[in-house]
Amino acid sequence: MPLAIENTGSTARDFCMLERNLLSHYKLAILLALISSSILLRTRLSFNDGVEHDPSPGKGVLPIGTLEMVTALLAIGAGIWEYQSSSVDMRNQRAFLDVTKPHFALMTIVASVVLTACVILLADENLL
Repeated sequence: MPLAIENTGSTARDFCMLERNLLSHYKLAILLALISSSILLRTRLSFNDGVEHDPSPGKGVLPIGTLEMVTALLAIGAGIWEYQSSSVDMRNQRAFLDVTKPHFALMTIVASVVLTACVILLADENLL
């Protein structure tokens, strides 16, 4: 049976904030999975003139695409973990709007992987 929490102060607003944060993590994970899929399928957003310069395109595609998919799963895990820990803090009526170090570290890893993948893909045009 769910635990009923009395709606005093800003409880409802805080709960909606937790849900929005979780949905933002899901949205980020969907975008990362989409990037991973497009990298793995070797698609480009620009038109190609049909001329192949490299006989074996896509040599480094698998590691970058896999890393993007892992970061998508990491973003989902970080979102769920943050939601669960903040929900427990809210139920126990403790302050929970403090930046937690594990969540911040996970999201820093996700951001650095995305930035690194962007730099690699922009720097090496023969990768895809």
